[in-house]
Amino acid sequence: MVVAYYGRPGVKSLGVLGQHSLESIIPIIQKKANAYKKASGNQNVIPGFDIIYGLAAAAPGHSGNYLLPLSEKKLMPYIHAAKKHGFALFIDTQLGKMTPLQAVQPVLKYLKYDNVHLAIDPEFEIHGLDVRPGKVIGTVTGKQLNQVQAAMTDYMKAHGIKGKRMLVVHMFRHSMVKNKSDLKKYANIDMIFNLDGHGSPRLKTNIYNAIYTHRVAYEVAGGFKLFFGEDKPHLMTPKQVLGLESVNGGKVKEMPKFINYQ
Repeated sequence: MVVAYYGRPGVKSLGVLGQHSLESIIPIIQKKANAYKKASGNQNVIPGFDIIYGLAAAAPGHSGNYLLPLSEKKLMPYIHAAKKHGFALFIDTQLGKMTPLQAVQPVLKYLKYDNVHLAIDPEFEIHGLDVRPGKVIGTVTGKQLNQVQAAMTDYMKAHGIKGKRMLVVHMFRHSMVKNKSDLKKYANIDMIFNLDGHGSPRLKTNIYNAIYTHRVAYEVAGGFKLFFGEDKPHLMTPKQVLGLESVNGGKVKEMPKFINYQ
């Protein structure tokens, strides 16, 4: 189980990760991970950074893809700190006009670090559309996610990289990942569908249960995102997120393996 904090280094408006220095956020995330360890009955819980690498922008920019990459200078301190403190690190991209495969190409090289994983956010995907990110809710397909998994697998094999890597796919609507039946399972990739939406605890629980059914559990791990400022009237407790306690008459049915906070 991973408990990660989300954001972009140095950008306060994009999540809790950007509201603290690297040094000060580490014990905060460790404390939250320990709360889940205690709530889950001493399961193995890994703290993590969920870093926005490809940030969707209102203007096309020099590349024309409406995506602003994070510099290696800003990313590497987090990779090194994650390694030092036993954290997982997720390189997260919001796609813009890029396909998922195009978007992950620049960051495959970071898979050489055994604590680095990838994440895709379809919400701001506008490939083939004549609108800027944020005007429509984007989608990806099962085949596109297979392409990403294959690219990760091929890169790891070509460079002698051992172990497994996670691929997180953010979604707050079932339709954000189309043709799920096309999804293939890759031996070295653990895919996670992450419920990425804010709202009341009961609403979030209902949507999670609808997206992440018992049938899906055999193929894809579940993820659950919480928002410090937007989840009203209160933030769910670790036991509620894990489905160990009910919330307003509802209960998470399949325990998530990835929990992130914004």
